[in-house]
Amino acid sequence: RMVRLVGLRETPLRMRVSAVRALRAIAASTRVVAAPSTLGLPKQKCALLGTDLRNLFSSNSRGWFTETRVVANRLKSTSGDDDLPDAAAQHERSLAAARTVQETMASGSGTAFTQTEVDRATAQVLRFLNYKPRTKAELFTKLVEDKLYDPAVATAAIQYLEIKEIVSDTNYAEMWARYKWRTGKWAPRRIRASLQEKGIADCDANAGLANVFDDLGDVKLDKIGDDGDDDSSSPNAIAGEEHDKGAELVTAARKRWVLSRGMDGVKRRRRLHAWLERRGHGGGTSRAIVETLEREDQQKVWDEEDALERERGYRE
Repeated sequence: RMVRLVGLRETPLRMRVSAVRALRAIAASTRVVAAPSTLGLPKQKCALLGTDLRNLFSSNSRGWFTETRVVANRLKSTSGDDDLPDAAAQHERSLAAARTVQETMASGSGTAFTQTEVDRATAQVLRFLNYKPRTKAELFTKLVEDKLYDPAVATAAIQYLEIKEIVSDTNYAEMWARYKWRTGKWAPRRIRASLQEKGIADCDANAGLANVFDDLGDVKLDKIGDDGDDDSSSPNAIAGEEHDKGAELVTAARKRWVLSRGMDGVKRRRRLHAWLERRGHGGGTSRAIVETLEREDQQKVWDEEDALERERGYRE
């Protein structure tokens, strides 16, 4: 009835426009919605509908009909009837596309967006690292013992993040060495022992320590002047660190030495020796620091006596 209304020239313009809009809505809904009832639509009706619509709007070039191209070869093969009009062939291609989407969603065989165990383990490692830095051994233990992942899956996740330079024992060793030196003045051998307890290999530990200390043995004290300052520069020093680790160690030991002022000399020396040894410094380094601090105290006593003598001479 709508087709006849549109085709009759005697029909008022407003009624023809309304009928055209209704036909366009029906055609759009038929192309998009692939309901089971429309799958068995006879081709004769589709062809008749397409012929009528083409005859109706062939004289008007207002862009009501646009050609749509289907790229997929599978969809092109489903509409192989060349004798069907363009509208009917487009309708068949739309139905074939809808059937393909329904089959893909129903089968569930696609693996492009499937999350694997390695992906979940990788996400869990990132959550661990978001809380605090960890070594590879610590991450492996957390994944296997706490989160109950398979060891092979945990190893694959950690190796993937290591390739992406997100997990690195060398960077962890450097960060740990700077932290322990800044807060506790730990010696390189004490830091290396703590890194071995965390499961870091010796090669990674030495590589990280080399970025912090110029020498991986005892801290050198031969560059210290009378005032404890040093003018040399070190490529491993960063903001907040002195260039000479020996001068920095003597400064920290001097603060501990001042706290024990008033005690017996033997007790003061024993306490400072114990404080340095707990941080991994050797006996030679401890003795050199204690002797330096004792000389400083003796020099202060001599300076005070000279000041008193000068003051007494002035009064006389």
